[in-house]
Amino acid sequence: MNKHFRVSGSTFSKLEELGVRASAILRRAALPQGLIDQPRVLLKTEEFFALWRAVGEVSTNSAIGLQLGTETKTERFQPMALATLSTENFGSAVEQMARYKQLTCPEEILQEKDGRRVEHPVPLAPCR
Repeated sequence: MNKHFRVSGSTFSKLEELGVRASAILRRAALPQGLIDQPRVLLKTEEFFALWRAVGEVSTNSAIGLQLGTETKTERFQPMALATLSTENFGSAVEQMARYKQLTCPEEILQEKDGRRVEHPVPLAPCR
């Protein structure tokens, strides 16, 4: 399993479009400023969570996460989004996402099929 999380370089331009300075987020997260110019960013788990914590702290918009997740420009769609849009049903879309996650980051999407019902259990992180 991969030990890094991929963050699209377009995330930083999207933040700027939403009025949030990417340089301020990187500074708050103690990440290098040079990440802004990279087309693909790989972050360790701690760095990944520091980035998203910083987005919440720097932005004054309580809906920033929703706005970042809403994309209408197809040229900026993530590969996983494109793959799921081309599937015939929700179950196939989840299977595509699960395969993508296994290849690109230390996450997994579980499906439990029981006849006509499909569950997607959410694993909880162990308490420290």
